[in-house]
Amino acid sequence: MGKLIQCSSELAREPYHFRLTKTNVYSMEEVCYYIRHNIYMMQEEVFDREFAQWIRRELHMDKTADKLERLIDDHRNMKDIVVTLCCSCDYYEEDEIRELIQIIDKTEHLPGYARKKYKGDNYLRCQSYEKAVEEYEKVFESDEILQAEATVYGDLFHNMGVAYVNMGEFHKASELFLKAYEKNNREESLAQCMYALRMCKDVGTYKKLLNDLEISQEDQDKWDKEYQRALELAGGSREAIRVEKLRGLVRSGNMEEYYGKVHSTIAAWKNEYRKQISI
Repeated sequence: MGKLIQCSSELAREPYHFRLTKTNVYSMEEVCYYIRHNIYMMQEEVFDREFAQWIRRELHMDKTADKLERLIDDHRNMKDIVVTLCCSCDYYEEDEIRELIQIIDKTEHLPGYARKKYKGDNYLRCQSYEKAVEEYEKVFESDEILQAEATVYGDLFHNMGVAYVNMGEFHKASELFLKAYEKNNREESLAQCMYALRMCKDVGTYKKLLNDLEISQEDQDKWDKEYQRALELAGGSREAIRVEKLRGLVRSGNMEEYYGKVHSTIAAWKNEYRKQISI
């Protein structure tokens, strides 16, 4: 998990897999560490009956599992669940647990649409792009969003654009970034709109926006440099190098090795995509 954790409780033979962040934990201490460092994305459905059964089966902490199952059955809030888990071992001091409670209280008192946006942002951060879009769409469907400021709409459109870029839907992303700019008036949203249009090679819309929005030559030059820089970085990425090696095999006539590596590469991409859309 990126940090050495001394565990005094029993270690699991089979880890529990937190699907949102794709993280494995083997002990209650690691669970507590995970909670603290992902506190803003904690949701009741993260800790379900499957998790309680894992505590019972792998950690042999029957009392904690019993209490957690009762909380789940009673539809208790995240604060009760976090306190139960963090008090089940000696990993955190009382003041650290109180700090976690304060953070949970802060998020629980946010407007409903803001909590939904948090959830979408967490999916986006964890590269679960389709789930992020689903959550953002739920925000727009709620009545509460009608009371939000225009910048809130803009930020939602912007983040949805980011999700669609990562799914390779550049034209859809450009439309969302433009909507974001119309609401939040942020240069970043406009710049991302123009980059997305270049990626989907929509020259007509690109030139029209330059004219309609009276974008200065200075901004155009700046965005062009940033775009070219991004292309250079992408060209040096591991995936780009892998594709170039495949082209090298074709040029050398080594077709048997080429087809073998193509199949394994496509399988790896499919697996990564499945991870991004599954929770």
